[in-house]
Amino acid sequence: MEKHQLFLMNLPTHIMLEILTRLPPKTILICKRVCKTWLELINDPHFATLHSSRCRPGLVVHHSEMFKKYFKLVDFEDAYDYHDLPHDTMLKFNVNKLSSFFDANIVVDGSATGFLFMRDINYKHETLYICNPLTREYIELPQPGSVARYPSVVTHGFGVASKSGEYKVVRIFHERELDPRTRACRRVPSSECQVYTLGTGAWRTVGEAPFSYNSRLLGLSFRGNLHWLIEDLEGYELISCFNLETETFQPFPPPFPGRKLLGSLAVLGDCLCLCDNSSEFDIEIWVMKEYGVEKSWAKEIVIRKIPELAGPSFEVVQALKIFTDGTILLLWGDFFMLYYCTKTGTAKEVDLEQPSGPNSIEAIHYVPSFLSLKRFPLENVSPF
Repeated sequence: MEKHQLFLMNLPTHIMLEILTRLPPKTILICKRVCKTWLELINDPHFATLHSSRCRPGLVVHHSEMFKKYFKLVDFEDAYDYHDLPHDTMLKFNVNKLSSFFDANIVVDGSATGFLFMRDINYKHETLYICNPLTREYIELPQPGSVARYPSVVTHGFGVASKSGEYKVVRIFHERELDPRTRACRRVPSSECQVYTLGTGAWRTVGEAPFSYNSRLLGLSFRGNLHWLIEDLEGYELISCFNLETETFQPFPPPFPGRKLLGSLAVLGDCLCLCDNSSEFDIEIWVMKEYGVEKSWAKEIVIRKIPELAGPSFEVVQALKIFTDGTILLLWGDFFMLYYCTKTGTAKEVDLEQPSGPNSIEAIHYVPSFLSLKRFPLENVSPF
């Protein structure tokens, strides 16, 4: 063994902990194979907590091709500020390995400090999962009870309560009555909000859910709350906010009440944002500079659409990242990702390693973590 290797092996534990927790996740995965001492150190819950507090967010890029689905966990420690999505990803795995059903159709519905919330959207199964791609562990949640059949809708959210630190899955069920002519929602005879706290093994019903939810929308986790961009019965956009600590819905001001949008919510620069694609010529990004304060909403960015994308649009655009030079990373529908330079007004499609043929793409922020799902009692944790 060389001298520098012996030096590293003989460092005090607290110094070794400081060094390892500052490394990118991909490097840490390699370090786990160096020796038993490092493996035990990295597997310690204190290491996971310290590393999570220092790790920069990456991105989960989710591809689907027919009945094959896989994730790329992109580590941006080096590449993120250089407008590059590396082909040499931190981790790649087939998400359908979580399910025993050959026709499983699993999507990502949320992310919270190292864990991904995933759902099999095949109506025959409707299975829910929590997984950690780094530790290769997953939990299959118990069935919540009520099954959604059209025209009923279900939407979900996943986040961490601000004070207790509990991880919670929120499921909102709406029974809908449709107009026989327009098929628009005419009224909601009943609704139900259920909460599953990791480590408890059971769902709880916490009351009714206000407003009418679109089943395609997901709850955005921010500041201990879940946020949904929703429609009322007249088709106007509102923001519904669910406090994960108190498990109650609370009023939340949208940037412009009484307006129809083609929008999505995001977190950019530690601010809640709304990205609107309802205009034929521009994409508007509104920023809530002071969280929860209605008057702090401001139209910060206007992206002029390139000719190929101009005109009436039916695609939701998600803002994923604003770089220090003003370049914005966007996801257009589920078709492609692109960079938009606010200084030059030019757009460039992101070069992604995608499967050939018809496919779709999703992306969600993800903070890599080595937290083990085994920390939650009453959960049946499985490897994959």
